[in-house]
Amino acid sequence: MPRAFTHSFARAFAVLALLVAAFAPAHAGEAPPPDTNASGVFLNAAGDVLTARHAVTDCRSLYAVKGAHVAQATVIAQSPELDLAVLRTALVPYLSATLALGDAAPTHSVGVFAEAYAVLQRLPERANLLSNAMTVPGAEGLQLLSGVKPGASGSAVLGADGLLLGVVVERVAAAPHAGGMVLSRAASSSPVTGATQVRAVPASQVRRFLRAHDIAFSESGSPQLGPQQSPAARASTLSVGVLCG
Repeated sequence: MPRAFTHSFARAFAVLALLVAAFAPAHAGEAPPPDTNASGVFLNAAGDVLTARHAVTDCRSLYAVKGAHVAQATVIAQSPELDLAVLRTALVPYLSATLALGDAAPTHSVGVFAEAYAVLQRLPERANLLSNAMTVPGAEGLQLLSGVKPGASGSAVLGADGLLLGVVVERVAAAPHAGGMVLSRAASSSPVTGATQVRAVPASQVRRFLRAHDIAFSESGSPQLGPQQSPAARASTLSVGVLCG
């Protein structure tokens, strides 16, 4: 059997397996559905999803996943420079992200939350988790000290107030002049453990990108969460899985 055909068949089978698993009834002891390639965040009531461009480039088939719901997705806007893309889906969000106002990056290290869609689905006690990453003061744009793994590309970075501070796109190289490592499963070749520096596109650049493409979104300077409410729980509601077949 030709290698190209074998590879295409394997990718198609992986997509089919996810669709079957998503719509099949759950039973105790069954294996969970396959992990999605990347993550995204709901932008508006129409079901548009913001994600990382590299995670949805050259996909033969593209799906957005939310719980038991799977919908075909179409790229309607993209920026190679920012590594951002917006997907049009038929998913109906319970909640959409609210982008933080202001252009200034934090001048000191603050706790934030960012995690891949697949991890969020099985994160224990997320209702009590206030943060899992720290911003890196003095870094260009928005960078985090975070333990996110492949599959986190496109994940929302939420502040303690529940506002969207940015979107994860890549792991920052530790060595000078080395290239960064994208955080989609399909593009990552080696596992990384422990916390490393991760780059996110800040909300200020996300807002300009969305406005340039007439994508509806909400922005605010007012907190979306109380002091004891969990950004992790909010991230779980906002988060979408992305599957590139």
